[in-house]
Amino acid sequence: MTAGHHLTADVTSLLHPLHYDGPWPEAMNNPLDYEPHAICRQAVQEALPLVDDLMRGRDEGKMFGVLVVRTPAAGGRVGQAGFLLAFSGQVGDSASWPGFVPAVFDYLRPDDYFKSEEARISDINHRLEALLADEAYTRLLREETLLNEEAEEAVERALTTMRMAKRLRDERRKEGFLSADDQAAMLRESQFLKAEVHRTRQRYSARQAELAAKLLPYRQAVEAMKTERRQRSDALQRWLFGQFRMLNYRGETRDLLQLFAAATGSVPPAGSGECCEPKLLQYAFAHRLQPVQMAMFWYGPSPRDEVRHHLQYYPACRGKCKPILTWMLGLTDAPPQTSTRVKPTALNAADILVTATDRYVVVDKPAGLFSVPGLTGEPSVLSVLEDTLGPLFVVHRLDQDTSGLLVVARDKDTQRQLRQQFEQRQVGKVYVAELQRPTLTAGQEGRISLPLAADLLNRPCQRVDHEQGKEAVTLWKALSATRVELRPLTGRTHQLRVHCAHHDGLDNPIRGDRLYGAPADRLYLHAAFLSFVDPATGVRVSYSSRSADWAASDSC
Repeated sequence: MTAGHHLTADVTSLLHPLHYDGPWPEAMNNPLDYEPHAICRQAVQEALPLVDDLMRGRDEGKMFGVLVVRTPAAGGRVGQAGFLLAFSGQVGDSASWPGFVPAVFDYLRPDDYFKSEEARISDINHRLEALLADEAYTRLLREETLLNEEAEEAVERALTTMRMAKRLRDERRKEGFLSADDQAAMLRESQFLKAEVHRTRQRYSARQAELAAKLLPYRQAVEAMKTERRQRSDALQRWLFGQFRMLNYRGETRDLLQLFAAATGSVPPAGSGECCEPKLLQYAFAHRLQPVQMAMFWYGPSPRDEVRHHLQYYPACRGKCKPILTWMLGLTDAPPQTSTRVKPTALNAADILVTATDRYVVVDKPAGLFSVPGLTGEPSVLSVLEDTLGPLFVVHRLDQDTSGLLVVARDKDTQRQLRQQFEQRQVGKVYVAELQRPTLTAGQEGRISLPLAADLLNRPCQRVDHEQGKEAVTLWKALSATRVELRPLTGRTHQLRVHCAHHDGLDNPIRGDRLYGAPADRLYLHAAFLSFVDPATGVRVSYSSRSADWAASDSC
């Protein structure tokens, strides 16, 4: 480092030299939506030996980040360039490793408050587990279960007897004259059987109350431990969030509780402040290093639920990082970067119309055109068509970046009937996609079944969730090494994109998929074929796309 910069030995050891001769970026990028600048790609290449050493022998993947920085200017000279390197969370139960910037707050240090309080909570868990396994307690629980079942069966038998007797009495009344003695006998029988039901309930109620009294001390102890555990856990989490005091580019400080209260009105999600992006910026601001550009990449095996590919770049997560990065960098709520998205030229109905009947309209949507009006006021299929055709009603949608066939209804009844066909899986749909890498052999085919759910911490992405996700099934057939025909049997959000990109699917993102793969000039996904029953005639109709030359396929 040059004289006058006064960098500490700690900073010198973490500021890695950067060998880059290309053009420099004009401004800091937005980590929530970016394409890696060449300077970051170079930094990643120079960082990989350190990452390789750290991850050697580990069977889990990890998100890493680089931040290109300049040292403070001195003596009229521009500061020296270098890069910082960080990982998200911990590696090997540690947040500190040589060569990587430290955690904003390292709560894993032995004998500190967090670890000691965590030990108290762990002790509560052990005591709770021991109580729940206590032989006397479990015996009483089994007795209670058996007694409740016995009581339910006994009461049901008494009720059944009472109901059968009533039916017999009703039949006798229908048969003809009953003497006063007969009526009195029937009344006594009815009263006796009702009383018998009551006596049965009372008999078991007394035994159940006796068992409940024996169980009460155990249940009170269990509830007390659960309450203490919850209170200590909540207090510890809030304490921890209060220790993450984030610097911004102006040198101001706010903790995570303040940041999320202002941004979302709620407490931060677990793990907030531990991602590589806030780590890097915090270190840079604390040591007067000027951020230039940032990029994050995944290293190692893919996680089970998310789409992550080795050495592929990803934006910062929105759920945990957006409020923090917005504060640290002074970001605005500008619309996402769309520089590489296709922007449809001026359109009218004739440009996209395939057919128009009295009941529905089929269009060939270009990439970049919304299906329905959005918040930005940009053109959509509906706005383009309604100028000519009048009011229309949405049946289904295609993502903005997806091109191809779309049907819209001209009246509410047709909308209802067509939607019903989609819901009952009576609509035939064929998509063609171009994948990022040549991994297929023409003629290969298969079935992908991966349930999907919204990724609440990284909207609008979807995640594979085998417990809470909704069924999502796709049939596929390879047309070439990179081209695949996709037939979705369900219609989940981003289904085809996730099924292609996920490691349990094709493990190969669709070319141009900004969310699950890498940006390109467009998303290479095209709805090439659509078939449904005409609500007016009851006859199945089929339509093939006339656009997207790259996606032309005889198989459709």
